Amino acid sequence: MKLGARMFKTGLGVALSIMLANWLPFVEPAIPAFTAILGLQQTVRGSIDTFFNRVFAAILGGVVAVFMVHFFGNNALIIGVTITMFIGILNAMKMSNVISLATITLVVIMLNDPSMIMQSALSRVIESLLGVTVSLFVNVFVLPPKYDAILYEDINKTTNEVLVRLRAILRKNGEYSTLTSDIMWAEKRIAHSKKLYTLLKDENVWSKRKIPMLKRKLVVFRAFIVSLQQSLALLAVLHTHTNIMFQLPDELRMQIRERIETLCSAHEQIFLKFDGRISPLEVNFFQPTQYYRQELMDSIFEYAAIKQTATQEEFERSNALMLITGQLVSYEESLIKLNTLIRSYRIHHDEDDYQADSLEGIEG
Repeated sequence: MKLGARMFKTGLGVALSIMLANWLPFVEPAIPAFTAILGLQQTVRGSIDTFFNRVFAAILGGVVAVFMVHFFGNNALIIGVTITMFIGILNAMKMSNVISLATITLVVIMLNDPSMIMQSALSRVIESLLGVTVSLFVNVFVLPPKYDAILYEDINKTTNEVLVRLRAILRKNGEYSTLTSDIMWAEKRIAHSKKLYTLLKDENVWSKRKIPMLKRKLVVFRAFIVSLQQSLALLAVLHTHTNIMFQLPDELRMQIRERIETLCSAHEQIFLKFDGRISPLEVNFFQPTQYYRQELMDSIFEYAAIKQTATQEEFERSNALMLITGQLVSYEESLIKLNTLIRSYRIHHDEDDYQADSLEGIEG
């Protein structure tokens, strides 16, 4: 079992909350500990954005609890009605993300002795604020999340797996059912990468000077994900039309295979460029191979041309070839854009270190 950063920070937040609660008068450690667990967000920006909502919700919960106990008492029915009304108020104020913390505070306050409701409310609100403050402090200053490194490693690994299978299917290696499950696996990994990308967008930047760098980084990672999606889409098309692919004339099939091999190699080298292992000015795969690309397109359109006397099988073969060609071009265009973006990014930000070898053991 690996000890992730968030696991460590949750434990640290709980420990700090309990220690601080033990040092303060009229403060019990339970609420600060619960609040520290609930208050720890996946991103620094998330912790900051929810901090003020949690503070307001805790204070509002204390006020509502005092009012209801003072005028209506604190039997089980009153507490249930109060919770229902309070949740409705928070939803109306678009503060649904703090309902758990606020309702816990409210219930704990209302369960206390009505004669000491003011003191109880004040203590419980202070306890909630203590836990929220500790969780914010821990998330900001202790091992802040590095979603760029985690996201890059995730995209890199998934891309390598897709490219291995692309090369395998070009040689008709692998089982049909196995490749189907591999494609489904890659789709789940891409969904996970998109989630990490969203978390990276929410990453807090303290220095205004670093904001342009983060924006450029987001553009690059979005292009990485698009290229990965296009490579997987090409794999899926080839997988669907494998039989037709291998019914093509040998020369045309070899041309398609060589073009896909060229794109796969270019994709791998673009990662090396982003790693900083090769010069930003390298990987100019498009211009040197333009002649062979044009030759391939001429061969494809010549073979795919439909005559009036064409059979149903010839129609299907032509349509399948057009689908493969269209996805091949889309994949190529995504790589050209990715290559251009990374060249620009590396020229302006050569200090970044994203070597995949050095990222072992990093967790969110």
